[in-house]
Amino acid sequence: MEERIGDKITRFFVIRSIEYRAGKTGSGGYVVTEFGDKNGRISGYIWDDAEKVIKEYKTGDIVKIRGTLEIYKDKKRISVDRIRKLKEGDPVKWYDFVPQYEGNIDKLKNDFLEEVNSIKNPFLKELLDSFFKEEKFFKDFCIAPGGKLWHHCYTGGLLEHTLSVVKICKKVAEIYKNVDVELLIVGAILHDIGKVREYNITPFIDYSDEGRLLGHIVMGMSMVEEKIKIIRDFPEELKKRILHMILSHQGTLENGSPVVPMTLEAIILHNVENLDSKANAYTRIIKNENEPGKKWSRYVNLIDRFIYFGDEDKEE
Repeated sequence: MEERIGDKITRFFVIRSIEYRAGKTGSGGYVVTEFGDKNGRISGYIWDDAEKVIKEYKTGDIVKIRGTLEIYKDKKRISVDRIRKLKEGDPVKWYDFVPQYEGNIDKLKNDFLEEVNSIKNPFLKELLDSFFKEEKFFKDFCIAPGGKLWHHCYTGGLLEHTLSVVKICKKVAEIYKNVDVELLIVGAILHDIGKVREYNITPFIDYSDEGRLLGHIVMGMSMVEEKIKIIRDFPEELKKRILHMILSHQGTLENGSPVVPMTLEAIILHNVENLDSKANAYTRIIKNENEPGKKWSRYVNLIDRFIYFGDEDKEE
């Protein structure tokens, strides 16, 4: 957000969350919202007509607000003076609020398909083709985000993340002997395949019912297993190794994997996936929070640390 503290703001947002809070002194309550657009999220506080507002507005509504940019406990927020719903003739559509991959998406698609088509093992090739030669699935895969809030959390993010993991895995495989390179590449391509069904994209990215109930790891394993069942004579050993890579790619039970990595390819995939996810998240935080005179990010609860931006007075 380019505005400075104290500036007046008039802008369209989508409501990501909204709740009513009672006043501490027993007086009238107020409404707390989280507003979002393609550039990020910000809290909004509505002090007037709170009971009316909480009845009229809900999560997912696109609204036009007017207010003042404030800072409270080191976080920016908007004190809202006026709010209204989107109406006919307003110059915005729901997809204007969804963050998007900022690079050349067509090049990303072509580079990804080159990796898919590089596989020579006939069983692995047929498995990949069963997904990516299906036009609707490939379209959904290319649109899907890589996450909701943490990493690659924009349309095209899953495609970008997957391709990055493939490229890094190939580099790592050059260093270590005994790596089954094609198995590693296929595991990298398929490790997050369940995210195609894990998220819904409306005015913002959120979990689907299936995604919230099952998670992308379980869904991804199920999707791959279903495809393998219809491939004639698919080797049982190869099936076990692929499914293990999907199930273990988040590394630990605490991080959501039902098993830990127990093959060379699985441990490489886990560490590469973790590297790309965190590097993307760090990049986003640095981009969004680094300002002149600011050396540190806000405390990042998910990784239990601050991120250092550097000293602007350091030698060039």
